[in-house]
Amino acid sequence: MNKRKKSVIENRRTSSLSPPKREHSNQKKIARSVATPSNRPQKYKKNKRKGGFKKFFKTIVMIVLIFVGTCFGVNAFFLGNVSDLPGTLSNYGISPEAAAMAKQHKIVNVAVFGVDGRDDVDGNRTDTIMIASADYEHSKIKVTSLMRDTYVYVNDQYGYDKINAAYSYGGPTLALQSINQNFDTAITDYVAIDFSAMVSMVNAVGGITVDIKSQDELDWVNEYLMDVNDKVNTTSPDLSKIGPQVVDGSQALAYCRVRYVGDGDFDRTLRQRTVFEQVLSKAFNLNISDQYKLLMGTLPYVETSLTTPELIKYAANLALMPNKDIEQSRLPTDDANALEYIDGVSYVIPNTLVDNIKAFYSFIYETDYIPSTTASNISKKIAATLKSASN
Repeated sequence: MNKRKKSVIENRRTSSLSPPKREHSNQKKIARSVATPSNRPQKYKKNKRKGGFKKFFKTIVMIVLIFVGTCFGVNAFFLGNVSDLPGTLSNYGISPEAAAMAKQHKIVNVAVFGVDGRDDVDGNRTDTIMIASADYEHSKIKVTSLMRDTYVYVNDQYGYDKINAAYSYGGPTLALQSINQNFDTAITDYVAIDFSAMVSMVNAVGGITVDIKSQDELDWVNEYLMDVNDKVNTTSPDLSKIGPQVVDGSQALAYCRVRYVGDGDFDRTLRQRTVFEQVLSKAFNLNISDQYKLLMGTLPYVETSLTTPELIKYAANLALMPNKDIEQSRLPTDDANALEYIDGVSYVIPNTLVDNIKAFYSFIYETDYIPSTTASNISKKIAATLKSASN
């Protein structure tokens, strides 16, 4: 590995029943002498059989009613409010149009930030930005990558910048606002995952499969792996071959960090979605015990706005899905982006932002959507900046 690669790495970084009363022996003798042998016992047995049937019938009816009631209650609790939007929409940068669309569907969107919080890196950088969507209407899970170099409007203070800068400027709050304003989404919750979480997640599901496509990619994965082993305190061995192979957590993280091979950050986001998809798929197939271990192993590295009841609600819905197909996408899309330098800085520019918003809604909600006025105005300004930079 040449010195250029090494220097780049170094610079990145519960009705109770009473018990039956026991009869005294003298009481038993009196009872037997009073009873009429010819009819009392026979009548008792007949009534007992009749009473037993009634109790059995009532039990069956109660079970059916409880089952139906529980199913209705679960549906009402779990699916009735998945799209509720808390608080003031403007605090999240959500347009009325986006809010109206979200309330019409049983689809939950959560922002996922992969935060580089290593000790030797100044600030928190969102090296990974995704929108994880639980689509309860179509029984799908959708993952949308947002390219970190995407040129967007952050706010009046910071103006236009790369989308990953929003988290650095104002944490998850500003990052959510930036996503909502630019891509006209209605997202109010986030999950921020620390640099080391992926190692734990991949190891918990028994590793994942990656496809190393070239010697250059292999070299870069191993170069990043040295850094990961050092920072996460692991001793994973270098990968030794090109092609599909099972990797552990540290190797998977190194694979996700590669960006200087092929189509740069475009391929990098694809690697991240590939790993994320496999972790999700394998997690769904784990038994409850192993799923619990996965959760416990990941929580120390996670910060989230979701409450425990919300996590239980969404997890239960995912478990109840008849199918768990996972689909991937990326913004900006292949046919609606441009690479350009603005003031000497390289950006991925959504061209146009309106077209990207329409593509996002077609993918997530599987319907048409007319972008809000706010998003349309941002789109026009970005288009004007692109035109100016191109001249």
